[in-house]
Amino acid sequence: MRSYIKRKCKILLTTLLVLLVNHGHGQVLGLELLDGKKQAEIKFEYTQGFIIVNVKFQQALPLRFILDTGAEHVILFKKEIADILGLEYENKINLMGSDLGMEFYAFISRNVSLGLKNTPTIQRDIIVLEEDFLHLEELTGESIHGILGGRIFRGLVMEIDYKKSKVILYNASTFNIKDDGYTKFDLQIIKHKPYIKAEISLDAKETIELDLLIDTGAALPFLVFLNSHESLQLPENFVKGNLGKGLGGDIEGYLSKVNLLKLANVFEFNNVITSFQHIDPNLDPIVYANRNGLIGNPILERFKIYIDFVGAKIYLKPRANYNKAFEYDKSGLIIYAFGPELSNFYVKDVIKGSPAYESGIRKGDMIKKIGIWPASFFSLKHILKKLKSKEGKKITMSLERNGVKFKTSFRLTDFLMSKKLRKTEK
Repeated sequence: MRSYIKRKCKILLTTLLVLLVNHGHGQVLGLELLDGKKQAEIKFEYTQGFIIVNVKFQQALPLRFILDTGAEHVILFKKEIADILGLEYENKINLMGSDLGMEFYAFISRNVSLGLKNTPTIQRDIIVLEEDFLHLEELTGESIHGILGGRIFRGLVMEIDYKKSKVILYNASTFNIKDDGYTKFDLQIIKHKPYIKAEISLDAKETIELDLLIDTGAALPFLVFLNSHESLQLPENFVKGNLGKGLGGDIEGYLSKVNLLKLANVFEFNNVITSFQHIDPNLDPIVYANRNGLIGNPILERFKIYIDFVGAKIYLKPRANYNKAFEYDKSGLIIYAFGPELSNFYVKDVIKGSPAYESGIRKGDMIKKIGIWPASFFSLKHILKKLKSKEGKKITMSLERNGVKFKTSFRLTDFLMSKKLRKTEK
């Protein structure tokens, strides 16, 4: 492995699958966010499967950060923002791309001011990417400037209420849950990140016990690292898919359904939309230590949650129909937004054999109309919601390829269960 393995410590941004290195340094306990009070409430926007909070950066700029329990540190994607505000950089550090084939760089900036609503301004060391390789705005259609990792919330209990779009922070030493509707489970807290025990069944026969990261920075329901456990393998029906973006490019893996997922031997989910990824055998094992995968917001949002980062406990209260069927894109399209207002759209990729592929849509096509309406009439969020509609719904699109416009249509299909897309490559 390259020299970055020898750095003092490593960071895995689980959601983005990015490997960083940071020099160890002292951190002020998260209790300062309470400013002596019993609790502090922070409103968030829940969109495209991400928890986005407003952050006043250096007491000057309002920015939007993903609240990410699957990451450890604060990361700023846009170096131009740091440069405009005159941030000083103490170290330049190596980053290895998600494909381990490209090397990038980031900087450490000390004592940066971060202000969350209803909390005092705090000082934190942050990591600044030399270049924003992630471009999450294209993937989400939303303006996103960085990540708030779990280290900020050490010393606290975090309540997450997805329905009311708020996070409430409590002093762990005085926290006392009053609602009897919650079930308490043990966690492991490793590098300020929470892990829970779970069981899965791939084929309704063998049950496999896993350690899963609770990742509020993940917009996918469930991710499994295939070669992290000897019994893990791809289900019979699966398709190759794009699992997200990381440094160095798109993260490729497989998409399928898991027969059963059971959290802490209590809460069960059937036919869970699941992403599968092979761990690169050349990657240092410490990067994926302690876990076999992660659970993201599409599962977590089905509960009211308290995460006790000090006592290593999680309290879960299921919402109505918490184990209802999972929605997913039934077109086979991967669509990105672009342009100043993110109101233009193109086909980043399309799954072979899917309804969209069979209708003639190909990678690189520009989407001009959806039905009778110009594509700019929609947000990316609304387009993706349409593509998660009921099976059989007809979708009509007008597109442009190499300057030539054409029109096509297809019907949404649960193609993950289609034998037509069954693969044999493992």
